[in-house]
Amino acid sequence: MKKVLLILPLFLFNLFTCAQTGPLTDICLVTVDTTFTHNVIVWERGSQTSTNPIDSIKIYRAKLLGGDTLVGSVHWDSVSQFRDYSADPNLRPYRYRISGIDNQGLEGPLSTPHQTIHFAILEQGDSIRLRWTKYMGETINYYNCWVDSAGSGPGVDLLHSTFNDVDTSWWHSDTPLDWTGLGYIVDVDWNDQCSATKAQDHNTTRSNRANSVESNPSSLNEGPTIKELAVFPNPINETAQLVFSSKSWSPITVFITDAMGRQIKQFKSIKVLGQHQINIEMEQYSSGMYNVVLIQNNRVYSKVLFKL
Repeated sequence: MKKVLLILPLFLFNLFTCAQTGPLTDICLVTVDTTFTHNVIVWERGSQTSTNPIDSIKIYRAKLLGGDTLVGSVHWDSVSQFRDYSADPNLRPYRYRISGIDNQGLEGPLSTPHQTIHFAILEQGDSIRLRWTKYMGETINYYNCWVDSAGSGPGVDLLHSTFNDVDTSWWHSDTPLDWTGLGYIVDVDWNDQCSATKAQDHNTTRSNRANSVESNPSSLNEGPTIKELAVFPNPINETAQLVFSSKSWSPITVFITDAMGRQIKQFKSIKVLGQHQINIEMEQYSSGMYNVVLIQNNRVYSKVLFKL
């Protein structure tokens, strides 16, 4: 009788604990849509279990400076993918995780994060440097870099393939004299196909499409072209990172002013499309408040920086 009394509470505890964990789910892949306007998160539905059936999937996106935010949910019987129209893949890479909700409303643990590939162009001298971020979530053997020199869509000419997960940039030194409208992307071909239930199969993860020069320069005056400006860590002891995304090919001037508005440091003017990062060295400056200033197309952007 004592054995039964001991086993029964343990059984009930294990049953309650299992019920509280919620269902396990995982992302298959994330990619930029073929229109290059939003991201697509894909998972394979698999088969339901009678003990812990999934009712819906929640999709979370990582914030720029840490933490996750819920961006949507999809019912289990719907297509097993989510289109994140609130993300702009031309600004930066985006990291996603998903979780399963069972029919009791219990949420399972967050999945392994997957992050999109972000492509950026940086002009340096007579060449342009093509840069991309690594795909996160799976081991990648090689990346393909494509250029659309005809303006008719991505993947027209293969420029370069890198057969490792270390090399994430390439110099395009033989660009034509008139390279207005050239479009670049990076993609990855998966060995295993990822199937979104009731939708198309996915076997490619692509980056955003970075155009070398705006086809309509007058549109630059319609709104801000510097997005998601951030400095971290902030406050700073010695070194910080300035991160921003440029949506214009126009030159960017970057400098730092003190609390009195006096310029104390200026960086070399740059031309970049996509996300860019600049190291800020402040070891030689005294404690206090500073301003990091960017100017592009006669528009001023700034961020307060505190030096400890």
